Amino acid sequence: MGYSFGDQPKQLPTLKFIGTVKLHGTNAAIVYQQNIGHWCQSRNRVLSAINNNAGFFEHMDSLAEKFFNDHIIPHCSPIRQYYEQGSTIVIFGEWCGSNIQGDANVAIAGLPKMFVIFKIKIISRKKVPNRSGASAQEKYKDNPDGFWLDPKEWTDIKWHSRSIYNIYDFPSYDIEINFNAPHLSQNTLTQMTEEIERKCPVGAYFGRIGCGEGIVWTEWQQTHGCLTFKVKGQDYMIVNSKTLVSVHTPKLSSVQEFVEYACTKNRMQQAYSCIHEELPSIQAKDFSTFVRWLAEDIIKEEKDTMNAIHIDAKDITRAITSTAQAWFSDRLVENRKVKTRK
Repeated sequence: MGYSFGDQPKQLPTLKFIGTVKLHGTNAAIVYQQNIGHWCQSRNRVLSAINNNAGFFEHMDSLAEKFFNDHIIPHCSPIRQYYEQGSTIVIFGEWCGSNIQGDANVAIAGLPKMFVIFKIKIISRKKVPNRSGASAQEKYKDNPDGFWLDPKEWTDIKWHSRSIYNIYDFPSYDIEINFNAPHLSQNTLTQMTEEIERKCPVGAYFGRIGCGEGIVWTEWQQTHGCLTFKVKGQDYMIVNSKTLVSVHTPKLSSVQEFVEYACTKNRMQQAYSCIHEELPSIQAKDFSTFVRWLAEDIIKEEKDTMNAIHIDAKDITRAITSTAQAWFSDRLVENRKVKTRK
């Protein structure tokens, strides 16, 4: 496989990816800025005591300064240097365990809540000029949106006694993918994912045996953490596919088939969970927000499939509305039953 340019085939690279366990929780972060202090945030908003995210603010806010001074700065000199230069430090992780996602099937659902660091971003406050002669690494560090700090620099950042872990506390995986022949990696990726689905390594670390969600794969040498993909187990896939790892665009013949493929229960649950991070409670009036998030995710993730069967992005919301409305209404009914039982 490969792309062509004129009569000359363009060879695609072979890239090495590092895999870490995909945790079933909610995205959270602690942000540090010199002369300002810290704040906690979810995927899209700053948190507070009255605007929490499954208890993340309550757990982390009072610990954040001591965590930074005693467990980050002493173990990561690059973070200290960037911080002292005025850069913003963003510690991203998964807030997981207990009933955060309400899925009793995954092993970590039976564990106490914990924050597991999986990436760290450095955002410079300085405006860096565009230097044509800069190296690839210099250019990625000049990105105004920030850059990902190589995990080799921060694998020692943790605070276990306060339920703060590092994703590299747990098993990680390696694979090389030749993008001229990605199918050669298909079986290996599938086998690794199925092994984690049968027995979650994070759950096993804490002595709890149960299923895991999948693996997050990240490339660091060439793209410095910007190239990532996930492979989820069958129970957590967000598309209706018989294979965990697909290297070809699925062959669909109608809009209805596309809706059945892309607008799955897992994807709708993901959409619901994400908007629930922003809203304290979800009501019938929030359906428009729900379906908009769902449509945007489908358009972003399934563009190749849409192009293959000539579905325009502007038609996606209309195509998925009926399926989304039925699932959303059922979910609201189930929520009311749960509140009544309580």
